[in-house]
Amino acid sequence: MDERQRMMKVIKAFLIILFLNPFMLFSQETPLSNNYESVPLRFYSYSIFDGTLDSFTMRQMDLNYFATSRLINRGVEEIFADKTFLKIKVSDWINYTWPTFVYAITHEEGHRSILTAQNIGSISQPFFNLHGAAYVKGVTDQTLINLRDTKKDSFIRMYTAGIESDYMMSKRGEMFAAFDLDSFSILYPDYLFRRMMICGYLCTGIIYHGAEEIGGLYNWITGLMNLTEEKDELARDICGFDTFGATKALFEDNYQFRRYVQYSDLSKEEKDFLVWRMGYRSYLNFLSLFLFTKPYINITESFSVSGSVGYALAPFGDFIDENLYFRFKTESSGSLNFYLYARQAQNYKNWFPSFGLGIIEFTPFSWLSISSQAHIWWQPEKLNFYSTSSFFGGAFEITGKFFLTNKDWKTPLQKIGLSTSLLVKSKGFMPEIEQHDKYLRFSLGIEIGF
Repeated sequence: MDERQRMMKVIKAFLIILFLNPFMLFSQETPLSNNYESVPLRFYSYSIFDGTLDSFTMRQMDLNYFATSRLINRGVEEIFADKTFLKIKVSDWINYTWPTFVYAITHEEGHRSILTAQNIGSISQPFFNLHGAAYVKGVTDQTLINLRDTKKDSFIRMYTAGIESDYMMSKRGEMFAAFDLDSFSILYPDYLFRRMMICGYLCTGIIYHGAEEIGGLYNWITGLMNLTEEKDELARDICGFDTFGATKALFEDNYQFRRYVQYSDLSKEEKDFLVWRMGYRSYLNFLSLFLFTKPYINITESFSVSGSVGYALAPFGDFIDENLYFRFKTESSGSLNFYLYARQAQNYKNWFPSFGLGIIEFTPFSWLSISSQAHIWWQPEKLNFYSTSSFFGGAFEITGKFFLTNKDWKTPLQKIGLSTSLLVKSKGFMPEIEQHDKYLRFSLGIEIGF
């Protein structure tokens, strides 16, 4: 019996393997399974160092959550196999439910990572409290005022980073689907939830605007959704409503600081931006092949394409992405995965283009995988909302994954390896990278394949 068949029973005990006894992955006593030959080899990446020892970076937390969620979904699918409840697979009930309780881990870490990059300590509380809110806390009002007055771009990004993290998590999911790096059923639950939550955040202004037109409904909505500032400023969330705070900070400089900016605090122009621009543009996130259960389109037996449109916020406004993914199957390296994107960023009234391309998981040898990406951008001077001039910049990153492979291993783990990455960027905003100045980052991770 093929050694990879040993994995199936191990996945059935994924909670034990993942959380209680990871050494079982190396055990020679792994139970056997009779149908594992139908399961393709999948790879899971974990970041152990991402340029700093201060705390997790946004990308580091996103990568680790992404790998763990795929493992959990895979385990749930195998545990419950074809079992159903109310004619729906039990595995779907679970995999579409559990992310709702923990997705805020990456969202809140996105907020927190911006403060950490500015040497501001904070505490992430990623689980919902009785008010239905997850917090990043432990920061005084004066600290936030100082950040606003000295580094406005980072202050605004503190508000927008949670949505930024959600967007990049969903973009990573659709890329994996387009390149067939994991199955649709594994990737789709988190992808769907993230896209819905992005729109949920960005459409909050539409809800308030609509309620204003119905009188009593507005009072009910504000009573239900408005947050009350805690007496202890260290117990307060740093952001409150992400989109309300970001909008106020974009339009005004030395405004009267308030931790939890409310809809009623916004001017008419700010409300219009929140509703007619931010809110309605958020629906662009539903323009995706993957969202409509088609991860890619086969043009020929060896060539497939996929695509999507995305929308998220930037420290100087917002941006729209058009993404294209191309997959060429080859006999020597499995597949050549290539993607490119065009991005249109906008501040108050001006547009700024960006472009990028990359090769993902190219495997010239069984022991080596290479990914490389290049980005160029024009962005407003000083990342300012009102700037009419721009600067040119870009970034280049390369990742090498080196594997040990042995078909004779008496273990479900078929490959284990080390990944190293190098990122070089000029000044400017780059999603998932907290620094806005010139920056060099070296990263290290582990890779497992089974």
